[in-house]
Amino acid sequence: MTNAHFVATLSDGTTATEHHGEWQIIPGQRKPWVRLIEKLATEEKHLTSLRLNIDGRTIHLPRPGNNRFESHPPLYYSLCYRFEADDILGDTKERHFIDIAAHYGDFAVHSIHDLTDGKTSWICVTGPEALAPSPKPREAA
Repeated sequence: MTNAHFVATLSDGTTATEHHGEWQIIPGQRKPWVRLIEKLATEEKHLTSLRLNIDGRTIHLPRPGNNRFESHPPLYYSLCYRFEADDILGDTKERHFIDIAAHYGDFAVHSIHDLTDGKTSWICVTGPEALAPSPKPREAA
């Protein structure tokens, strides 16, 4: 399976990197992303950027300021791990995906990556709903 992890920049300037420090996967505890957004909400912080490092490549989501492509900064971000299993005739084939998204007022832009082969990805636009959204900055709340 492909090596992938999120890197999030927090509003206090610190960085949270999945699989490092307190953002390790810990058996019996929630995923690092869920623990991160819970901590942000408790400390009244938010994310200023989110990116995915996957096998030496970096996928950046839009962010406030310093945006060379002049896109609008999102209100908040989300990340979701997805699992798909096909069990035809007892031969189970599994696929694992990671979905990072930038959320705007009435839509979200998703970057979905197949972690099973590491070669396939999709971009899609959906409604603004998120399973585990990051907190919004105070001015956007």
